[in-house]
Amino acid sequence: MNRLMVWTTLMVSMVAFSQSQEPETIRLSEIAVSATRIAKETFRTPNSISVIGRQQIDRMSPTITPQILSEVGGVFAQQTTVGQGSPILRGLTGYQTSINIDGVRLNNSTFRSGPNQYLSTIAPHNLDRIEVLRGPGSMLYGSGAMGGVISIFTDKLHFSDSGKINLTPQARVRFSTAQSGRVGQLGLKGGNNQLAFSLNASARRFGDLKLGRGYNLHYPNRKFEIVDQQPDSVPEDRWLIKDESPLGWSAVDTTAKFGYRINLDQQLSLAYQAWRQPETNRYDKISTGEYELYQFAPQDRNLLYANYVLRRPLSFVDEANLTASYHRQYEGRKEIKAKATQQKERFDLVQTYGLGGQVVSTALSHQRIIIGGEFYFDSLSSKTVKTELSTNQKMENLDWGRFPNGSTALDFNLFAQNEVEVRTNLQLIFGGRFTHYALEADLSLKDQSFGLYQKSGQALTGSAGLVFGITDNLNWVTNFGTAFRAPNLNDTTVVEVTNEGIDAPSPDVTPERGWTTETGLRANFSRFIGSVTLYHSQIYDLISRVLVQEVYRDDWPQLYRNIQQENLETEIFIQENIDRTQIRGLEFSGTMQLIANLSMYGHWTITRGRILQVGSSAPDTSNPWSERVRREPPPMGTVNWRWQDGRQRFWGEFYIHGAMQQRRLSRGDIRDPRIQGKTRDPKSVQFDLNGLAIDAGTPGWYTLNLRSGVKLGSFANLNVSIENLLNRRYRQHGSGISAPGLNLTTSLSTLF
Repeated sequence: MNRLMVWTTLMVSMVAFSQSQEPETIRLSEIAVSATRIAKETFRTPNSISVIGRQQIDRMSPTITPQILSEVGGVFAQQTTVGQGSPILRGLTGYQTSINIDGVRLNNSTFRSGPNQYLSTIAPHNLDRIEVLRGPGSMLYGSGAMGGVISIFTDKLHFSDSGKINLTPQARVRFSTAQSGRVGQLGLKGGNNQLAFSLNASARRFGDLKLGRGYNLHYPNRKFEIVDQQPDSVPEDRWLIKDESPLGWSAVDTTAKFGYRINLDQQLSLAYQAWRQPETNRYDKISTGEYELYQFAPQDRNLLYANYVLRRPLSFVDEANLTASYHRQYEGRKEIKAKATQQKERFDLVQTYGLGGQVVSTALSHQRIIIGGEFYFDSLSSKTVKTELSTNQKMENLDWGRFPNGSTALDFNLFAQNEVEVRTNLQLIFGGRFTHYALEADLSLKDQSFGLYQKSGQALTGSAGLVFGITDNLNWVTNFGTAFRAPNLNDTTVVEVTNEGIDAPSPDVTPERGWTTETGLRANFSRFIGSVTLYHSQIYDLISRVLVQEVYRDDWPQLYRNIQQENLETEIFIQENIDRTQIRGLEFSGTMQLIANLSMYGHWTITRGRILQVGSSAPDTSNPWSERVRREPPPMGTVNWRWQDGRQRFWGEFYIHGAMQQRRLSRGDIRDPRIQGKTRDPKSVQFDLNGLAIDAGTPGWYTLNLRSGVKLGSFANLNVSIENLLNRRYRQHGSGISAPGLNLTTSLSTLF
């Protein structure tokens, strides 16, 4: 509690100061698209939204795109292994947050409930900006946008005013010490008054991760603890790890975007993206001794889309927008269990076909209406390859990889939204969406009694928000929105290794539904820009893991018995709905001017989750873990001081980033090998009178960090950062790898 008061006091103390150039991470005067699906000043939206611009992305020089979000208020960035990362928005992650690239949905029907790797397949070096919408976005973005929406926008196309084509070559190199990282990028932009293009390609290679001072002490039950000093003696059934290995990985990517301006009112754009990541070790599976080898191999993604924009097609329509897309995701798992004689590989290819469009009209006085629709169809190919290690003999199962081969999923959506300016200082925004979804998978490929799985349904979602101008520089905002997520193929048909055991098909789960209400203040003064938001969410039928034996006792279906037989000594889980869950939180962020060239920025977030009802009954309060939600983020925050010279040729930052301890653990957290503790048995964990685990959980941590940059002439920029100055050893809550120790990063970018 004392630490909470210290951190809160530090955040509130910012209000006593005052910036001319606030950081891009929180800028309420920014124009964003995510909150309303059309450009709108964030200060005048009822939703909680952050914009991270190109300048700040370049200053951060991130390894992967999820790292960009680690310094954004209200976002908790988890990392299961290197080369991957997953944002947690308001306590929800995985398939409960929606990710979009240039308006095309990244999520597909194979996304899992826990943190996943897919955001990392978007290269961070050719992004124009990222918008983070916190809170339910189902009305605007459909099924899955329960915790929020992350919208990625790649490089803009630049048309010139003349018929002559202007060319701008660019290059970038980046080096980091903590993981011997090397990144190189080449690009070319150009255009005239009718044509424009942007081409980028980059490659990266990283070695093992060098950690801060201390050791990881591992237990035979797959749990671990971080210790500062090497113990005098270690029992024979435990072991110490100083540096985490193997963690080397590499990837290449390329993007191409072309634009053709047909006339002043019409534009056609075509874009292609590719990501290739050959193999990435999942360290948390190897370090426990459970697996000799566990890799994501490969992790590939391709996106092709075409966008057509038509302005003033009709007298009452301002703009029409149509996008057609093809998304190809190919991924594999390669695993060898400890002391096994066989290697297992599973390959899944998801092909997603998408079509979406919307029209915007301001024909009615003081109103802006948006009407649109979306359609996505997933086709899944899946197979398993087993290899005898002694003979190298391969056996293929073309019926099932992680999923039944030939599975499909689709969803169709129609939505409408209206913005009404009731008065000059009062705006009302409301809308609704209809969603239809359908899944099909042949579960009889593993068990005839399960047959052909077919599930479909509909849902209506909506939202209403209000912006009231108390003064010209201070707005009171409030918003209410409903959320919906249809069960996907991962919920219902997957057979997959997880952090707790193995997930098995669960065809009986029902959709997740919920609502959120939030209220807060938005300030946009000349010397202070900030926001504070309080929210309350109720989620019905939240999907969660349970052990098979807790549901079926000794009468297991044959499908589950077969999975258990193939995976001896591994626990088998299925999915079930939790009746009612509550998540509440407080989000604060602010930017201030201290003196002419010195500014201060900070954010602070508290999230609290609670299970209210399971199986028509309240949780057993004598077991604190029974009412905790999975992966609840700890209280966390950042304080940043930035100086920039008057000519804007040099800048420097000192920032403190940290999180408090997290000992509010669920049953899944206790079983999770990525979260510190001595036992995976919830009943063996001791709790204090406040329901906090005494001998398990993630300790609090903080880091001191420096960043600076200088312009070298008119065409080059050199950025240098030193992270974790105290060389502290720590892990983000729920992450599968420790954070880097002392890390020096240099980045040089040039425009020719």
